[in-house]
Amino acid sequence: MQVPIHRYRVRRRTASCGLSTVEVLIAVAVIAFGLLAVVGTLGWVSKTNAKLRYQQTAQSLIESELAQLEADPRLPMRPYTYMRNVGRPHSILPEGSQLTVYSEPYPRSTEPRLRRVRVEIRWGSPGDPLSGRLVRERLICLR
Repeated sequence: MQVPIHRYRVRRRTASCGLSTVEVLIAVAVIAFGLLAVVGTLGWVSKTNAKLRYQQTAQSLIESELAQLEADPRLPMRPYTYMRNVGRPHSILPEGSQLTVYSEPYPRSTEPRLRRVRVEIRWGSPGDPLSGRLVRERLICLR
């Protein structure tokens, strides 16, 4: 009985079998560098998300104030300014946030009941990266 030759063929180990230690270290370094870049952007994303939440809250507060003034416009005939706190605990805006409403007669004398109303919200301190300001203007007719 003859035995086939290929069954007893001796395999030689070559250098291309498996990974060397240097290759593994390089792969780990590349993966660590990529993860470090991803983790670095998380702080930026979180800060941007907080600033957008503040802007959205300020926008809704301004629109609410303007809708209230349009529904019941009790504005004086002379220029008028009032301020109120809209920060915590009234909203999610930082403590010390201010809403300012400035009303003045429209510069044309053709319509004396028309008022130019500017509503502004400021939040945060000047050096704070989350600080901001939002301003909206509208013409409102007195009744």
